[in-house]
Amino acid sequence: TFPTAVSFSSSAIAAYIEENFLKNNERIRAAYRWVTANIEYDKDSMLSINWSYNTQDKIAATLRRKKGVCDNFASLFSDILVKMNIPSQVVNGITKADGSNSIQAHSWCAVYFNNEWLLCDPTWDAGYNYQPRYFLITPSQFIYSHWPFDPLWQLLPYPLTQKEFERGNTISQKNKTYFNVNDSVSSYLALDSMQQLEAIARRMLASGLNQETLRVWYAYNQMNIAIIAGENDMYLYNAAVADLNNASDYLNKFIEYRNNLFVPIKPDADIKDMLQPVDGFIQSATKKTTEIGLVKENFQYDTGSLKERLKSLSEKLNEQNKFLNRYLSTPVLEREKVFYEK
Repeated sequence: TFPTAVSFSSSAIAAYIEENFLKNNERIRAAYRWVTANIEYDKDSMLSINWSYNTQDKIAATLRRKKGVCDNFASLFSDILVKMNIPSQVVNGITKADGSNSIQAHSWCAVYFNNEWLLCDPTWDAGYNYQPRYFLITPSQFIYSHWPFDPLWQLLPYPLTQKEFERGNTISQKNKTYFNVNDSVSSYLALDSMQQLEAIARRMLASGLNQETLRVWYAYNQMNIAIIAGENDMYLYNAAVADLNNASDYLNKFIEYRNNLFVPIKPDADIKDMLQPVDGFIQSATKKTTEIGLVKENFQYDTGSLKERLKSLSEKLNEQNKFLNRYLSTPVLEREKVFYEK
């Protein structure tokens, strides 16, 4: 029995398990037992996929309400494991509910244990009192009832098509390329979030989008790509503006110093250094503006105006560099007249 005090935080649950269970198999089972014993079905939306929250919001709501749909079960269980440094992934796909041919959307978990990926479905084991039925199951057994949208998470050397799954053909290898599971999953997990979503899209397209459930999930995956791309574009735009402002500040300080006839007097090297950072900031801002909208077309940010401002700033920098070169190449006693030349 876990103390009530730890039941509102996945970090606290993980810490309690680590303190009281020494081996990973015991820790995985303890986390599974806690989730399946303490989280109840939200019966009104059982076996549906909840796309409305980000992962941490989803987990917090699950722990607060102590109930949820399949995605809540899977996200919470996986998060507890990850906080104990046990690799785990939430997997989304379709199932043959209760072993029947009734196809429904669902979420479950893949867990890395003893150098292999195994599968768990805490939703289907919710409320179990004795031996769980869907705990650390081999992929070759799990595929009888669970088929992921992303072929990678079948974890099989010869992934099945959706039609093969629906027909119960779980050993088809005809005209299929061998799939190295561990290497492929390791490569996938090494990618950043955007690259992972793009990899999922490529695999889904390669396997076909002939069913409505696949098209819906593919659209959801594309939406997540657009969200990340939008966030990245926002960062790039704001960073480009910051670079432009920094370039303007350095350039304006030089112009102000020039208008004051380079008084107070500075060594030539220090005067030259005043303009040195400007080009770097302009180049940095220009690079960022060219990257905005590359993944998904984005009309939210006025890159045209930003590019015009950068072009104008670059022209002003060229003018000031020309002046400075004339000034520095002029004998010291004759330099004052350079300020009045046109």
